[in-house]
Amino acid sequence: MHGFLRGAVLAVIALTAGSWVGLGRPSREADLRAMFGPTTAAVAPPATNRGAAADLPPSPLERDPTLLPDRGSPMAALNPERSIARGWMVAEGPRHEPGDNRRLVTLTFDDGPGAKTTPAVLRLLRRHKVKATFFVIGSYLEGESGRAETARTTLRRVAAAGHLVGNHTHDHVRLTSVSRTQVLEQIDRSAAAIERTLGRRPTLFRPPYGALDAFGEAAVRERGLDLVLWSVEKDDMKRDDEANMFHELVAQLDYKEGGIVLLHDVRMSSVNVLERLLGWIEARRWDPKRPERVGYEIVDLPTYLRAVQAAPLPYASRDELERARAERAEKKRPQSARREDGPGEG
Repeated sequence: MHGFLRGAVLAVIALTAGSWVGLGRPSREADLRAMFGPTTAAVAPPATNRGAAADLPPSPLERDPTLLPDRGSPMAALNPERSIARGWMVAEGPRHEPGDNRRLVTLTFDDGPGAKTTPAVLRLLRRHKVKATFFVIGSYLEGESGRAETARTTLRRVAAAGHLVGNHTHDHVRLTSVSRTQVLEQIDRSAAAIERTLGRRPTLFRPPYGALDAFGEAAVRERGLDLVLWSVEKDDMKRDDEANMFHELVAQLDYKEGGIVLLHDVRMSSVNVLERLLGWIEARRWDPKRPERVGYEIVDLPTYLRAVQAAPLPYASRDELERARAERAEKKRPQSARREDGPGEG
């Protein structure tokens, strides 16, 4: 009897493991496939790369907490539940008191590494002495192809330059549209691929499209990941009108008084927009000797979050925040313009 039970248990375990390993990989976004060309997605990686979460090695942070960056993020304290709603509010930045004209900006890049575009981004960031955060796709780091090796080398360059690296899932799928098993696989396989490349598992996580349901929030929370969203972006993955994108980005930075900027390091048009944006901010750099002038300061993500922690926005939701911003913008408009927009006399 005992032998029968033991055999049954082993059979169930084997069936479960086989079901996990045999899961089909969600298809990659068509625009990303076009950016990077053919991939080895159809070739299954070794079984050790496709194991369940329990089969993955423990996070390096569990073994050695000193691996956290010296500028360690306060995100866990800002959003302990990893709530997507709270994550959007945190991304909106710190509160500004009247007369506070210092505007904080932090740069983030999604969907890389790109073979040519990510190095171009790194050159611009080095020229302007800026530290950014890169949320990468795990599948690009897997395999023995030349493209995979280039992606791994590029990501090591990102980390060596002092930029932060975060998890953007394995295949860039919308986590609210796949099964719970696939949600876990998307997070864990990408984390493992990044850890194999850099020697430590990322602690930052950005869900594709900013979409995460209650199950996804719990998965992120249980893994001790910090949920990072954004507040300024202009669809640079879908557009090629560089001049318009640039002007709309700076208009958002002015309207929102800084923010977390989202760009993608996989399109040269985005690189060109970044170059213009960095020049614009440089020309309007915050000068503490002239506090009466509005000025911008690009900071790394932990510095931005510490500012939010020190002066959180006093709003319960983004809708409430947007109403306050609209009222503030209206007060800034010239009185004559407000009269012209008023009701007609007829």
